[in-house]
Amino acid sequence: MRFFKSLKIFLIIFLVGGFVGCEVAGDMQEETRSVELGSAESVEINLKIAVGELRVRGGASDLMEGYFAYNIKKWKPEIEYDEFNDRGILKIKQGKYHRMTVGKKRNKWDISLNNYVPLDIQIDFGVGQGKLDLRGLIIKSFNIDMGVGELTVDLSGEQKQDLDVVIDGGIGSVTLYLPEHIGVRANIDRGIGSVKTSGFDKRGSIYTNDAYGKTEVTINVDIDAGIGSIDLRLK
Repeated sequence: MRFFKSLKIFLIIFLVGGFVGCEVAGDMQEETRSVELGSAESVEINLKIAVGELRVRGGASDLMEGYFAYNIKKWKPEIEYDEFNDRGILKIKQGKYHRMTVGKKRNKWDISLNNYVPLDIQIDFGVGQGKLDLRGLIIKSFNIDMGVGELTVDLSGEQKQDLDVVIDGGIGSVTLYLPEHIGVRANIDRGIGSVKTSGFDKRGSIYTNDAYGKTEVTINVDIDAGIGSIDLRLK
């Protein structure tokens, strides 16, 4: 009896403590933020979103223009921008993420980036859905670490310099659009995940399009499919 009484007390403390530590979903908070470019000649972009919807595209007059909506107070995005000589570093991070949440969670980022400054883009994307239309941006490198969810990345625009793309697919699904008229070489470690391609020749783990080796610019793609799915498409 004493054991079961102690166990009951423990469970009550655990449950109460858990709910006390929970975040409660409230009303939607909306805000627009922007970051000026300054004197940087190139910028490193770091986006870290634990859960939610992410949209990234070009067209910003400043370095970054963003719309953020969330209903967990602590999820307010943290934005930092610094310049070192001619190099800028922009960091956008979701506020403290508490896994135990009461109510329906909402978190949405809609980010526009400048089309005229070279960018190195690093994204840490946890759980959710993402649509990244990167056509028109000057991208030197693109790296994304994905957890669970669905992600569409469009890199099919004009590319004036070599581009390195690294994708860690986690257990989510990734659809990647690449240009048909620019040489593409993709190295895919499929793990136990699935890989679907259209318009690529395959030799072992290497996938190339018809333009590979025939253009001055090459897009090199390195993908770890994990246990998720990867879909490569040309357009």
